[in-house]
Amino acid sequence: MRSMTAYANVYKKQKQQTIQVTLRSTNFKYLEIAMHDFPSHNVLLEEKIKDDIKKTITRGKIEVYIYLKGHMESEVFIDELNLAKYISEAKKLTKKYNLEQKLKISDFLNLPQVVSWSEKRMEENLILAAAKEAIKKLLEFKEDQGKVIRQDMLKNLKYIKEHIATIKESNAKVVSLENGKEDINEEVALASFYVADLEKKINSKKLLSKGRSIDFLTQEILRELNTSSSKTKDKAIAPLIVESKNYLDRIREQAQNVE
Repeated sequence: MRSMTAYANVYKKQKQQTIQVTLRSTNFKYLEIAMHDFPSHNVLLEEKIKDDIKKTITRGKIEVYIYLKGHMESEVFIDELNLAKYISEAKKLTKKYNLEQKLKISDFLNLPQVVSWSEKRMEENLILAAAKEAIKKLLEFKEDQGKVIRQDMLKNLKYIKEHIATIKESNAKVVSLENGKEDINEEVALASFYVADLEKKINSKKLLSKGRSIDFLTQEILRELNTSSSKTKDKAIAPLIVESKNYLDRIREQAQNVE
């Protein structure tokens, strides 16, 4: 079982450059990935990170923050083809108009399309490695929180099972006294069936897509409890149904935070 709320932070350093990757996961019905502060020049790398997230996470809003720090070296490129054209034309003009002027390289460096500058990009493998490590840490966080949620769910489910067992016994006495009136055997039996199924789902070793299934089963149990509540007037049964619904609401609320 995994929680949908989680957090992870990773630092990586290479020479004078530092990368920080922060992942934050919050509740959401579906999977939504939002990238923040990502270098705009590399859309393909962004998609690779998103694909890595999609391979392991199925639900929740995942926010990815990537910060690049440190000195970024620049590369200088001189277009010798354009420079040669400028020099050739300058020599022709010097000869044509009989100009006595020595040509210097500095005369040409500021001319259009001669010199260009480009900032060196941080090594993509470093960014990808940091992102992978952050995803791994996020999953560990989600699973640790999932264990806490699972234990709490089972505790609430234990009380529901005990109450339903008591309701079943009390209802048998009511049916025998009232000649079949206020019979909620069918509802109680269905509630017991769904509770057993819910317990299996909570204890299942499968990590993914449990939240929706748990939420569905709690709705089915709630429906049977509501029907039982409307059919019986027994003072011993009614409070147990109310308490069972309260414990069930806690499980439903917890299920909203389960991936």
